[in-house]
Amino acid sequence: MIAGQRVLIVLPVRLGSTRLPKKAILNKTGKPLVVHAAEMAAQSNHVDQVVVAGDHDEIKQAVAPFGFEYINTGTHHTSGSSRCAEVMERVEADIVVNVQGDEPEVEPAHIDAVIEAMTNAEVKCSTLACPLALGQQDNPNVVKVAMACDGTAMYFSRSPIPYDRDNTRINRWRHVGLYAYRPDTLRQFCQWPQTPMEQAEQLEQLRLLENGVQIRVVTHQDPSPPGVDTLEQYESFVERWLRDHPPC
Repeated sequence: MIAGQRVLIVLPVRLGSTRLPKKAILNKTGKPLVVHAAEMAAQSNHVDQVVVAGDHDEIKQAVAPFGFEYINTGTHHTSGSSRCAEVMERVEADIVVNVQGDEPEVEPAHIDAVIEAMTNAEVKCSTLACPLALGQQDNPNVVKVAMACDGTAMYFSRSPIPYDRDNTRINRWRHVGLYAYRPDTLRQFCQWPQTPMEQAEQLEQLRLLENGVQIRVVTHQDPSPPGVDTLEQYESFVERWLRDHPPC
């Protein structure tokens, strides 16, 4: 709860992930990947309810022993936000937060920062950015965001933005796929068709910008830990986790 508003965190996952099948329930640490993310989300200072939203009984069975609420959602969803919207129609909330289920090291402070931006009644959607690391500007798998002076997003891209023609060493920001929505905004987002820039960049948040909805970008100097999209990234996470949690 924050400023009298009920906060729902949803972790959308699907069993048939493309690059790493069944990654949501990989459990070399003794816990499914999505449970690690849910445990971090539950540490938010403002959360009222945490829900894992999946599309298969295998996910439900993997999550159940750890006590997290699970809601089964349709297999038709093309984005995590639309899966969150289905949950939103079943659970009362004033703020809906989309936390990626494949980010087991998501920082609770980052979640709190995005939620706190929503205390401004004019903000319809908020997200997070952290400084872009050296060498990442040309990586299309790292999404960048350019912001206006008031902290709203001007554009998101897989290309290096802004282009630093005269090498002014302008600060560049990496977008972190963590969102907070007003329910009406999330509902409207799902009703709109995909937009041209969204399709070109394959970035769903551009649908909001192309329809005139401002996105408040919260900046955080602490780098956001990497998510898990490949087997190599999962093995790296397992190595870090086991190092920090040695067996008794």
